Amino acid sequence: MRGIRLLAIASAIVLVGCSTDNPAAPVATPVPSAPPSTTPAPSESASPASDQVIAASALLQPADLGGSTLEPLAEGQSEHLRPARPCDARYPSDATRTSAVAMRAQVSSGEGQTPTIVIQYVGRHPGHADKAFDEIAAAVRRCPGGLGEGERQWRTAGEGGAGDESLLLRVSERIEYGGQETTVTTPVVVARVGDYITVVADLGWESAGGDEQRVRQLATTAADRLRAAR
Repeated sequence: MRGIRLLAIASAIVLVGCSTDNPAAPVATPVPSAPPSTTPAPSESASPASDQVIAASALLQPADLGGSTLEPLAEGQSEHLRPARPCDARYPSDATRTSAVAMRAQVSSGEGQTPTIVIQYVGRHPGHADKAFDEIAAAVRRCPGGLGEGERQWRTAGEGGAGDESLLLRVSERIEYGGQETTVTTPVVVARVGDYITVVADLGWESAGGDEQRVRQLATTAADRLRAAR
């Protein structure tokens, strides 16, 4: 995990636009993940193939992200949040997922300010999203993890205040930065909006954790975007 996080930080993070001008831009990406594609494709899951994709208008927009845009997450990045997987295992509801996208944006509050990395995952589970949400909530209780080598600690911090139901999580891990070990905490909101599950997280920057208030606000906006687009 340390390598994945440091790779994400060290990279230049070149962002690709995802706006309402091109509502089919995000491609349904498989979960855990697959190389991003430039053409619409069904997500890889145990369910039958589907030609449905999640429209760009259903995702966070530049206006929500201080002018920043979203790009598809690369293979192997933040797989534990696509969706939240504290037990590092597949869910039964994965078989009901017909499409999914996983995106990220580099967000800054202003010139010269330290940026942060925001990610959003969205998966569609027609008629089964409530079960998918329950499985995630149960997994957090079952696999709280820890701060040992290669581990993450998952803690529930109440409701996320978004969508039909939601959960605020704090996901912590030990990383090495500047020759020292430090604990970094990522605030995460998992929310259900109708047939959709969305995950919004602030990964922070370098050795700094994410901002919980930002995640709550973005999760509420993300739920509103999904509700308006469905």
